[in-house]
Amino acid sequence: SKLPLLKFARDSMASTRRAKMLQQALLFLLLVLSASCQLILDDVVDENAGNALKDAGLVKEATDPLTKTLQWAVDNSDLEGMAARAQRIREGKEEPMKLDREVMDAIFGSKVSYLQKSVDWVKESLAAGDEEKLVEALENLEEQVTDIDNANDLDNLGGVEPVVGLLSHPSNPVRTAALWVIGTAAQSNPSAQAMLLNYRVLPKLMVPLNDATANAMVGADPKLLAKSLYAVSTFLRGCGECLESFLAQNGADHLSTMLAVVSRSEGLLPIKRKLVALVGDLVLEEVAPTATAAFVKHFAQPSPALQASQDTVTTSIARLLAFDDRELAEKSLQTLVNIISADPNSTAEMLGAGLPEIVQVVVEKAVERMRSEEDTAWEESMMLGRQLLETLRNQTRNEM
Repeated sequence: SKLPLLKFARDSMASTRRAKMLQQALLFLLLVLSASCQLILDDVVDENAGNALKDAGLVKEATDPLTKTLQWAVDNSDLEGMAARAQRIREGKEEPMKLDREVMDAIFGSKVSYLQKSVDWVKESLAAGDEEKLVEALENLEEQVTDIDNANDLDNLGGVEPVVGLLSHPSNPVRTAALWVIGTAAQSNPSAQAMLLNYRVLPKLMVPLNDATANAMVGADPKLLAKSLYAVSTFLRGCGECLESFLAQNGADHLSTMLAVVSRSEGLLPIKRKLVALVGDLVLEEVAPTATAAFVKHFAQPSPALQASQDTVTTSIARLLAFDDRELAEKSLQTLVNIISADPNSTAEMLGAGLPEIVQVVVEKAVERMRSEEDTAWEESMMLGRQLLETLRNQTRNEM
């Protein structure tokens, strides 16, 4: 649900001066619309035809206020004058009139004013202790920060601190919504990533993932985990300092441990897909070569938290490939291809984990689905599988 527009309207009309400005702006907009309508009709003005239609009863009198206002604007406009002016504009003899920014803000409200009201709504809901309203306010704020300018203005308007604080809220729905706001603000936005880095937000983003891993995914909240992964992913991607911070906080070990745990768990397919895709992205990040090389090294080693199982990223992905899920298979195969691209020596571990046989099964399944069910969506998995098999077989031949 969205922040009620009526609330904005009431706030706007509170000032007599702004109310008058809004009325003038609306009239101006209607005049522009009437001019546009005339231009669409190729500047032809035929009042006799219009009167004939009215006399024949084919034109009904408008009854609602907005339509009557628009009709008044058209009836009281100099249509012939506007048609002549439009012709001069087309001939380059006159510049078209531009809508004044202040007028547009009076009609629709500025982006900053809406963002400020969204931030205020979050603070008011938090102060009132209304969890349902708080989630609604956070979801509205998330929509606002899809605009990169709004995301960059969020801290200046006092919106980041309360949202970061809500990452530790006892309610999962509230934490989920707060993670969503952070993730969207950081997405493909270096300025927001740098700002969030200063807030030391990363450990809080990782808490849901680490807690679920420690409990072997028992009782895990899928929505909370999904948004946690989303926020971590958008925070890290393309940001060298963020990647280095993640590595310094043992992020690679946390991810490999979680991947091992979820690979042994039933369900949670969306989490499996997001997690294996994140691993595949991290090994190819170019903005922080040192961190990327460290990720590759860490992912090739058994997770420190699971020494007994000797699970590495490769062995965990091998288990993920056994799940009958096209998207998971595709992302898992792509991650293996990425790992080889980052470190060609990783093929030795993959051969030791028996990946050729596992990948062959996936390829055969993809071919069968495409043939029997005419499901072409499996084509990408088939092609990635064949590419991976060819690479591994070449490695085997080279070792002979």
